[in-house]
Amino acid sequence: MIPLAAALPHEQIESRRVARLSEQLRADGVLKNPPIVTPYRHRYILLDGATRTHALAHLGCRDVVAQIVQYDAPGVALETWNHLLADLPTRAFTQSLRRIAGLRLQATTWETARAALARRESIGAIALADGRVWSLRADAGSDPVRLLNQVVAAYEGRAELYRVLEDDAARLFRENARASALVLFPRYRPDEIRQCALDGSRLPAGITRHIIPGRVMRLNVPLDWLRDETPLEEKNAWLGEWLQAQMRARRVRLYPEPVFLFDE
Repeated sequence: MIPLAAALPHEQIESRRVARLSEQLRADGVLKNPPIVTPYRHRYILLDGATRTHALAHLGCRDVVAQIVQYDAPGVALETWNHLLADLPTRAFTQSLRRIAGLRLQATTWETARAALARRESIGAIALADGRVWSLRADAGSDPVRLLNQVVAAYEGRAELYRVLEDDAARLFRENARASALVLFPRYRPDEIRQCALDGSRLPAGITRHIIPGRVMRLNVPLDWLRDETPLEEKNAWLGEWLQAQMRARRVRLYPEPVFLFDE
């Protein structure tokens, strides 16, 4: 158990997702899956679960049950989601991109755009289904995080968005008839994630992906316990006893293989 106020997000919050999750949490009365954090100087950097923490705050919770991991623990990895966009009005999207101050769209090939992004010479890459490719370049003195937020804002709400790991644009367009564009983002480092959380320069939502071995799910902690004013020491003592009881009752199971969940 940690104070909600001590959990710092590194990415933007999608207000519509917070509203939907708040209603679901209110109906369930429990927090099923704890957010995942890494400790940093008496605070915690949220690696996964920013929407949950904001929804809990909206519901009046003071504390949250969090899974605490170390960034340098074996198996913990930081990856990046790509955004595959379907049914995007590309003309309006292109016009919006060209209006972003400090951003240059450099026409290139997909291979060159990916290579520049891997070297961090650009802040992103975009492939359109019509064959156009842009390397996204930041002008000197421009804030790359601000620019990326504006890029995402140019298509957010205008297209159906899928988070994908694949970066083969040609194959994705062949296999998805409605796909209009593929957007690639930089591969960030843990120190950059910490800095975003600490200085408030939030990355766009849905681009960082943390791989956490042994991710805790279906904990089902009552929201009333997260709202309660009981001191954290007592709450953590209760949590420790409860976890021991669950293990003694053989209710804890580890699935080391990848799984699909159909109730998220």
